[in-house]
Amino acid sequence: MIVTISKYGDRWDLLAYDLLGDAALAPALMAANPALVSLCENHIPEGARIVVPEIAAPAERMTQTKAPWKQD
Repeated sequence: MIVTISKYGDRWDLLAYDLLGDAALAPALMAANPALVSLCENHIPEGARIVVPEIAAPAERMTQTKAPWKQD
């Protein structure tokens, strides 16, 4: 099991892209961390322990680009 610590400003879609390679996998990441899911906000508290689920087979990437603010 892989666990990471959230940083200020992390969101489920950004973490899914960074950790799982596809922002469309945010629901899988959220399902692995039900205690952190909030209906009121998309942001994850800073310093939270995030469990990264194992994805059985890497799916074809649904999102081809990062968000503009995440470009390197």
